[in-house]
Amino acid sequence: MPLNRRDFLRRSALAAGALTLGPSMFGRLAHAAGESDHYFVFCYFEGGWDLLLGLDPRDPADFPDGAVRETGIQPAYGLLPAQYSRRPIDAGPFRLGPCVGELAPMADMFSVVRGIDMSTLTHEVGRRYFITGRRPSGLTARGSSVATLATGAVGPDRPVPHLTHLVEAYNADQPPFAGALPVAAVDHLQYILQENLGIPTDIPANVRGALGAYWSRNPEACTPGAGAGAGELAGIYRDNRARARAVVVEELHRSFQFNAAENAAVRQRYGFAQGQQETPYGRAALAAQALKTGLSRVVSVALSTGLDTHDNTWAQQHSVNLQAGFDALARLLNDLAESEAPGGGSFLDKTTVVAFSEFGRTPRLNERNGRDHHLANCALIAGAGIRGGQVIGRSSDRGMGPETVDLATGLPDPEGDALKPEHVLATVLSAGGVDPAPLRVGPVPALLDVG
Repeated sequence: MPLNRRDFLRRSALAAGALTLGPSMFGRLAHAAGESDHYFVFCYFEGGWDLLLGLDPRDPADFPDGAVRETGIQPAYGLLPAQYSRRPIDAGPFRLGPCVGELAPMADMFSVVRGIDMSTLTHEVGRRYFITGRRPSGLTARGSSVATLATGAVGPDRPVPHLTHLVEAYNADQPPFAGALPVAAVDHLQYILQENLGIPTDIPANVRGALGAYWSRNPEACTPGAGAGAGELAGIYRDNRARARAVVVEELHRSFQFNAAENAAVRQRYGFAQGQQETPYGRAALAAQALKTGLSRVVSVALSTGLDTHDNTWAQQHSVNLQAGFDALARLLNDLAESEAPGGGSFLDKTTVVAFSEFGRTPRLNERNGRDHHLANCALIAGAGIRGGQVIGRSSDRGMGPETVDLATGLPDPEGDALKPEHVLATVLSAGGVDPAPLRVGPVPALLDVG
């Protein structure tokens, strides 16, 4: 059932600061933005992705089943559905796994970071580590989400500065506007942006009467500068009510009515039919539309789900779910690359994109023909400020453990340091012109396009 605005405000605390606009906001919605605008998209693959099938493959000819005791690596590509290659895919600058789908021809547009040391096999810890760039305390996230840090830096000049869908977000030290506005389903946003913001008509008559009587007896209590209306919180509520009304007037909801005839081109671009928006493709379209319509500058979205496959569902389900996420990511990158941004250039020229999961999966099948949790991980980064067509870091050829690198070059180095999620996230922030100091590490210079 669609979330109505009152439910949404109550559950997300939107009225306390998430909807925040500057005084010239709607001039910006008319695409009067400057060339300095920057955007971020954080793409989560939920459950722990299989690196051999995606971003860190191995050739079965070099790692046959008969040698698995020695190598600890079992590609097992022969168990996959028939549509998948039995060998890694030559993507040009590097090789990728058989389930990367539409990403393969786009390898020049993105870079891959391999051999990331997660130091955890727990979903909650790995997920929150890659969301915040800081190891959790137990299962509790520490600090703000990196997406929240990015939002705090780029500012409050959008109706929803930070939009999230199926991704956790935290705001420990950033302004209220940087806090995420969570949407539980792709279909919900259209309702949130269009409902009437007046007093709900379903409030019982006696309650409405009591409110009216109170206001008539205490007219100053709820007016600016007097009584309860003089508080800072009251000011935030008044401002956000006015701004939310302005959002409704702009009719931004129309761009998120993915079943409507006027959005047939969006469905065609992302490859989903009417009523099928709750898919990786609909989620990718949600992210793109949020940027392109001027609704948000920072979006976090779970593109792929259902990847935690410990048994024989690995071959048939993980492969398909993983490819769906990669295909959705490819379509998102293409959409941004082909869409003109305010101030000139494409949206991809101004958007830094990162795709991540909480960890990888074991390179060797378990006794149930599935894969368990693995300490090594990968990430994909693309877009503004990022040099494409590169591999940074490496996993070993014995058990695919993370290898140390020279952080200045990104090249493997036995005397180097372990690559951590914070190095990837510091690079993402730096690529977007945001100071990564809160992460306490610098970016990987080899990944940055400084030209």
